[in-house]
Amino acid sequence: MHFLLVHGTTQTPVGWQLLTGELAALGHSTSTTDLAAFGSDLTAMGYAAAVQAEHAGEPAPAVVGHSGAGLLVPAIAEAMGAALQVFLAAYVPSGSRSLMSELEADPTGMMHPDWIGVDPGIDHDAARRFLFHDCTPDMSEWAIGTLRTFAPRSLYSEVVPVAPGIPAISIVPDGDRTLRPEWMISATRERLGVEPHIIDGGHCPHVSRPATVAAILDSAAG
Repeated sequence: MHFLLVHGTTQTPVGWQLLTGELAALGHSTSTTDLAAFGSDLTAMGYAAAVQAEHAGEPAPAVVGHSGAGLLVPAIAEAMGAALQVFLAAYVPSGSRSLMSELEADPTGMMHPDWIGVDPGIDHDAARRFLFHDCTPDMSEWAIGTLRTFAPRSLYSEVVPVAPGIPAISIVPDGDRTLRPEWMISATRERLGVEPHIIDGGHCPHVSRPATVAAILDSAAG
């Protein structure tokens, strides 16, 4: 299968490097996109159209979105004619409420309170604590080099579309210190209608557990 890997709000596409290698070893192809290249003020459909144009001619992919990129997974999956949606340690949109409205209603129900307001792109000690705490020291230092803050703030207030006609899976790391694992588990069941794949690790398992994530994706690819 071809996997289109969509970064979240804290890393550049370089952060996918380890997972890309593991997927290649299993016979899969990958491509990435840099959302920041399209600016920070598009709608979900605007980002989806930009990504689709960038990747025109590629096979129908599985769209993998990490963290905040869960906001864009359904729209990109629809635009790309995707065979699968993958939410990796990600926000799962409801289709009826915006991310901001959910946060305002119950901020610590979705996110760990100590994470709210942290910018790991500036505070590298916070990045080690919240994002890469399950990495080896060498891997953590490599991952620090992939950091970049991407904040599409208008998207946070948008009620983004869902894509119920496209099969979906969710991978939830049980040691996540940003999004609460229990929130992701509940959202997976209620919004995607499937059981999540619960794994050991923190918020960036594509860095700390790339072989584990690749094995789940390989299985989902059939």
